[in-house]
Amino acid sequence: MDFGFGPECRLLTPSQFKNVFDGATRKASGPYVLLLAKANTTDQPRLGLVIAKKSVRRAVDRNRIKRIARDSFRLNKPELGNLDIVVLARKGLGELDNAALHELFKGMWRRLSRSTDKPPRSRHSGPPSSNA
Repeated sequence: MDFGFGPECRLLTPSQFKNVFDGATRKASGPYVLLLAKANTTDQPRLGLVIAKKSVRRAVDRNRIKRIARDSFRLNKPELGNLDIVVLARKGLGELDNAALHELFKGMWRRLSRSTDKPPRSRHSGPPSSNA
């Protein structure tokens, strides 16, 4: 099992990010972070990070968040299938300590992988009605 984080595990070009933003089929949302995901054609998950200065003011905090997100992703890769995932930071993410960030990302990967396992929900729920 490969736990590396080489270029094949990253979203690198603007078109790859745009593809996820425009066609996200799965979401995992929390108070400090939003994950958007879309199935890809590779045999492994890929990660893209959007940690804006507007959301996390200090560069040291942005870099710490990115480092922890990459590490957490690397450790949870086997559960994520073949998804392209974009992590969007929200205000307050920089206030969390390292342990809290690890727990947050671990829970978000779990939620995303659970939504991957489920079949899509139909618009009609409940038993079929008979009009006879």
